[in-house]
Amino acid sequence: MVATSVTENYDAIMTSTLRAMQPELRDNITRGNKLVAYLKETGRSRGVSGGERIKVALMYGHNSGADFYAGYGQLHMSPSDGMTSAFFPWSQLGVPIVISGLEKRQNQGEAQVLDLLQAKTEQSEASAIQKLNHAIVSGRLSTGATGNLNQFVPLIGVKDTSASGPLPLPALIDASPSRSVAIGSINGSTEPWWRNQALAFSGSTFASFKKARGTLYNRCSKGIAGNPDLILSDQLVWELYYNSLASLERYVITNQKMIDILGGVAEDLIKFRGAVNIWDEVVPDVGTSTATAETAEGEGDGVGTYLQSGAHGTEFHLNTKAMEYVYHPDANFTTTPFQSTLVAGQDASIAYILWQGQVTLKNRRKLGVLYDIDQSISA
Repeated sequence: MVATSVTENYDAIMTSTLRAMQPELRDNITRGNKLVAYLKETGRSRGVSGGERIKVALMYGHNSGADFYAGYGQLHMSPSDGMTSAFFPWSQLGVPIVISGLEKRQNQGEAQVLDLLQAKTEQSEASAIQKLNHAIVSGRLSTGATGNLNQFVPLIGVKDTSASGPLPLPALIDASPSRSVAIGSINGSTEPWWRNQALAFSGSTFASFKKARGTLYNRCSKGIAGNPDLILSDQLVWELYYNSLASLERYVITNQKMIDILGGVAEDLIKFRGAVNIWDEVVPDVGTSTATAETAEGEGDGVGTYLQSGAHGTEFHLNTKAMEYVYHPDANFTTTPFQSTLVAGQDASIAYILWQGQVTLKNRRKLGVLYDIDQSISA
């Protein structure tokens, strides 16, 4: 009876402590992904409770009844369509926190148990950051990809291979916009209004690079909802732009809230026109013809998750008004109570950090990708 009572008390401490840590846990994990942090802090996120899929209302055409009239002149009365919906599947992520009976018994006293729990929680938190960031920013190449502009698809589960991660940026913003693939249950091959912008770079100077990104920026600025406000590239493309700036030319971020969101004062934050320019170590090379995966997930070398011979890179131009980070409030990096695994034949307790969400699109035309960027340009 004594041993049973002690185990129950420890489990109660661990469960209540994890619950108390949940707000900080959620914040740390989402801030670990700069794109998700930016979407959250700029109001491009929402919680959705329930639903088999996530429904997003879209406007793909204007109301043809808009017209001028004078005095008693006639007005249009016919209804206008031009609206539809996109449907995005939920994605789920689970990270275990496991404590053995031996560890619990070795860590006697409340403070020692909390220290052990803190370390294990931080480990699980770091794993969740890495996994979600890799899933959203990179994803993976589709099976059997051998040519140029290969298709990127979500990561799949290791234990549950039928499970898919969230849609990655290279799928949402395809280097081949007319590819016959459904994003949000809408196929851009047959629906031209549901195609993102894409531009292959072919220059060899700083000036040609700036001109190309200016062209893509303007393409993404057409229509309503303004211009791109975030550019996400691999490390070497970011360095290319940074080095292209004249010694007295710096477009820096001065908004303290934005600085805090994207890494703090130690981060070099620069802009291109109206867009914050940041990099991530797993931005993939979407123009690749010979794909080579990195040796370890999330360990970027500055080029991207998939490498192309000739040192080429990629950058995404994002108008985040056209995107949304959607999560389920009951699984927003929420921790479950600890449960004993004695029934399964193990002297341990386990809890899970659970996430359910997706990155969705409202207007795909406002998003673009510049690829085949020669990262060796030096002048």
